[in-house]
Amino acid sequence: MLATVGFAQFNDSDVLQVGILNASDVNQIGWINDSDVFQLGILNDSEVDQMGIDNKSLVVQIGGGNESDVLQMGWLNDSFVFQLGLTNQAAVGQIGWFNDSDVVQLGYDNGALILQGGIANDSYALQLGGDNGVMVMQGGMFNTSTSIQLGHYNLGFVGQVGFANDSDVWQIGWGNAQWTEQFGVINDSDVLQVGLYNFSYVHQEGLGHMSNVVQLGAGNSSVVTQYDMGGGGF
Repeated sequence: MLATVGFAQFNDSDVLQVGILNASDVNQIGWINDSDVFQLGILNDSEVDQMGIDNKSLVVQIGGGNESDVLQMGWLNDSFVFQLGLTNQAAVGQIGWFNDSDVVQLGYDNGALILQGGIANDSYALQLGGDNGVMVMQGGMFNTSTSIQLGHYNLGFVGQVGFANDSDVWQIGWGNAQWTEQFGVINDSDVLQVGLYNFSYVHQEGLGHMSNVVQLGAGNSSVVTQYDMGGGGF
């Protein structure tokens, strides 16, 4: 077992490891940053880097071969990573103020990458099953993303840049793929995929667009593009 704590001032780090060959690396630079790591099992690996003021990170790894990397730069960012199973991977990067990220992985070989830059962006990702992958990239202010993957081999991407954009994605089944892009202000996208090998692409630019996509079955494909101001699509 390995645990290291970097240079800090008024920072707090707690690491609890139970098992075999777990590794934890915590580096804190700044003031009143807080990191908590709990590892139960074998060959779990966690790295937390905090630079700034009052950032908070909680990592819980239960199982074997899980990996988590958290980078926080700025003020008052919050990250939670929970991994239960085998060889799940999560990476979280937060740069700015008041960003919040939650990653929950239950199963095996799931992968999640969350990148947030700006102010008060919020992301939640849940993966239940195996070999699911999700990437969320948010830049700006008050953007929110929810990604739920239940099954196997589902793939999701959400990219949001602007102000108060919102994306909700549900993938239930096997081999579904989804890509959502939103650029602008107060755009909203909802995607529901239930079944096998469905594909959805959503692109929104401008102000106040709304898109709802529902795919039930197998092999369905949908493309939605919205530009300028206002509108809605189904």
